[in-house]
Amino acid sequence: MDVESVRKAYSRWAHVYDLVFGRPFRRARREAIEMLAVGSGQRVLEVGVGTGLSLPEFPPHCSVFGVDISRPMLRRARPRAAAPGRGLVEADAGRLPFRDATFDAAFAPYVVSAVPDPAGMLREIVRVTRQGGPIVLLNHFVSEHPVVRSLERTVTRLTRRLLGFHADFDVDPVLHAVGLAVVESRPVPPLRYWRALRLESLRSDAGGGRAAGGTA
Repeated sequence: MDVESVRKAYSRWAHVYDLVFGRPFRRARREAIEMLAVGSGQRVLEVGVGTGLSLPEFPPHCSVFGVDISRPMLRRARPRAAAPGRGLVEADAGRLPFRDATFDAAFAPYVVSAVPDPAGMLREIVRVTRQGGPIVLLNHFVSEHPVVRSLERTVTRLTRRLLGFHADFDVDPVLHAVGLAVVESRPVPPLRYWRALRLESLRSDAGGGRAAGGTA
């Protein structure tokens, strides 16, 4: 996959995304956001905000900036971002337009297996999140069951083409490459087939690196 392929895939999905990922995945989004434990006045980054389904689930006492690469998805997110303290930015997750340590926490739902460079995306999330700030991934990860894993690898070519994500995504090597550790792992609905992972950086210089000019 490349950035343009991802953009096209999710632009095709925009008009039916809420129908497929709305109510069935709402509880998963709520549970994952609870894992962030966002404090009053804190700033949260949501990478892969899509049509903004997660935005109403955040507490009103925080600010949330949603990033997505798909303009049609962001157009559908605008009504949900109309509340105070909510904002939307069109951007590539691999090159976020924010300065180092801009955010207190970060949330990435259903996106890490859909981007061309998952490690690059996570490095950017670490860069723009303050040191020690929680990062939560919500996603399906490759099964540990050998039969299910084999099936996921069989269908992943189809899911990449039609849905824009890898069905057999193995997150562990990516986390290791970026220097992130799982501090909490929670199976979430539907069917507890997806997982929410709360991560922390193993590196003391997590906030260092490229300082991008930009939005926040």
